[in-house]
Amino acid sequence: MKWTGREHVNMRKVKKTYMASTQCFAAHAGKTVTKKMCLPSKEEVLRLTKNVVISTRAKHVYVATDKNPMIAELEEHLKSQKVKVHHLDPWLPQIDLAILGQADHFIGNCISSFSAFVKRERDAKNKPTSFWGFS
Repeated sequence: MKWTGREHVNMRKVKKTYMASTQCFAAHAGKTVTKKMCLPSKEEVLRLTKNVVISTRAKHVYVATDKNPMIAELEEHLKSQKVKVHHLDPWLPQIDLAILGQADHFIGNCISSFSAFVKRERDAKNKPTSFWGFS
């Protein structure tokens, strides 16, 4: 999601839903959309990724983004877990969808319709999903 000044002002108001956020709120009534869900901080990305890597004993992390993939930061943060971090061409989203749908665990953006496509496939296969700013 592009976080423009206009959207930032709009997000200051409490919103029950925004774009595809209902994928996160189905099991959590009363939650509202936050900036942390739309645009997670570097610290949030590193924290949740490391928690999932440790809990799943993952050896590979695949990053699907059309923005900064934070490869160097993730590699450094996950060095003690001996994890390999991968990122492919962001302009081939079909490859991302295929990989994310099959992964052992998926961390998505609660607001993203792209993440919603992945989550639907994963739900059908009973595969776990987490969300930035929510997990």
